[in-house]
Amino acid sequence: MGEQAPLPASRGAFIPPVVWDDDPESDGFTPVSLHREPARWHALVDADEPVVTQVADGEPGGDARTPTSSCSKPSLVAEMLDALDLRPGLRVLEIGTGTGWNAALLRDRVGPHGQVTSVEIDPGLAARARDVLAATGRDVDVITGDGAAGHPSGAPYDRVIATASARTVPRAWIEQTRVGGLVLLPWGTGYGEDALTRLEVRPDGSATGRCGTRLSFMRLRQQRRHRLEPDEDELRAARRSSTALRGPELYEVVEFSRAAFTIGLRVPHCHLTVEDRDERHRDVELHDRRTGSWARVGMIRDEHPWPVLQLGPRELWNEVEAAHAWWRDAGRPTPDRCTLTVHPDGTHRISTGRHRWPLEL
Repeated sequence: MGEQAPLPASRGAFIPPVVWDDDPESDGFTPVSLHREPARWHALVDADEPVVTQVADGEPGGDARTPTSSCSKPSLVAEMLDALDLRPGLRVLEIGTGTGWNAALLRDRVGPHGQVTSVEIDPGLAARARDVLAATGRDVDVITGDGAAGHPSGAPYDRVIATASARTVPRAWIEQTRVGGLVLLPWGTGYGEDALTRLEVRPDGSATGRCGTRLSFMRLRQQRRHRLEPDEDELRAARRSSTALRGPELYEVVEFSRAAFTIGLRVPHCHLTVEDRDERHRDVELHDRRTGSWARVGMIRDEHPWPVLQLGPRELWNEVEAAHAWWRDAGRPTPDRCTLTVHPDGTHRISTGRHRWPLEL
């Protein structure tokens, strides 16, 4: 009798018995146990939404406001797998095993003659994924290690897919992919959300491709975004001004499909956060931990102009206003008009058609 084919890779089989749900009271996450709250657990897992499976890197007593691993939204997973153009027999490298569900789907698509290698930096997550994949009949080589380094002993790969976002595309991913192969990842700057980006590896060792769908993935650990929280003394000493931008323009500044993605390409090392303090007050903040620079625009409904506070050597809000003006004058390019090229020396260059420039990452 031949080997029995594995059952379809149901997401629920890969999700741990404790997941994390939004907790409005703490502005963080609260645990949801399959054993204590089965209906709530299943509602989270069965929805077409991401499920947070780890907070604070799994450290007991860590900051439950910080999600550090998740199982992605099923419809988005399907879109990424389609973009990867998988076929039977291909060799695939996955960066970020997480629950192992995506690796199982990859394995099913490349078939018995294909190969899937998945790298996970968290030893506990890697061990659990390895066990679940084996239990569901998926032959996936799960490696515990830093995914930014890829897995050179299994190269060359036909496809590399990252389930963590990156600001700088690691050279290892390109070097370990055959010429004509694809590297698919959520890519973007520190500012705002990322774009699903598919790079094709060229004979000269570069990789190039168009940016696309909006994504919100957790970052590679060594490339995580960080925010600054000025204390009261720093706020009192902040430089004060106001912005002439009004509501529609502020929307463009923070919205991925408008100016936000391009602003990130023009203003390096700048992390954007938006927080609604109540129904009338919204804070748009900019953070650069490298230089200790910070800015806040305090939006107040039915009032204008809005106050601006800035700290540190960079005038971050001035830089963002200038980038917004550039975006407007350049014809309001959308993310899908942006092409990223990563050169063999590691230089990242962006093109919007008429305009090209190197990125400071």
